[in-house]
Amino acid sequence: MTMIVITVLVLGGAWYGFTLMAQPTPGNERYAVKPAGWDSPAGKCVVCHSLEKGGSTPVAPSLWGIVGAPKGGAKGYGYSLALAKAGGVWTEHDLDEYLTAPSRFLPGTTKTISGLPNTQERAKVIAFLATLKD
Repeated sequence: MTMIVITVLVLGGAWYGFTLMAQPTPGNERYAVKPAGWDSPAGKCVVCHSLEKGGSTPVAPSLWGIVGAPKGGAKGYGYSLALAKAGGVWTEHDLDEYLTAPSRFLPGTTKTISGLPNTQERAKVIAFLATLKD
């Protein structure tokens, strides 16, 4: 009986500690450590992308140097056929069109965001991304 009580107390305490760690932050996100760039204009991007030079995530390539980079050019990512065949480089104009409505700009894309409808927010994100270069 004592062993059962101890087990319940230990597991209960562990569960309580886990739920405290998993509580949403004021922005309703659950990160032990916020990714680099979280507080930047591109903060929403860091859920899937890194903003650091040479940074990578298992989900999507780094956005460092994205302005002027070949579309679908980062190695090791399973780009949609639409993005893999897009050709050209990411210009600020293309990023604006893409971030407005990814599936309209590149039909067949697998980008999971529906777009950033706010023109000013998009402009801030793109201007910030343009600074991410050597």
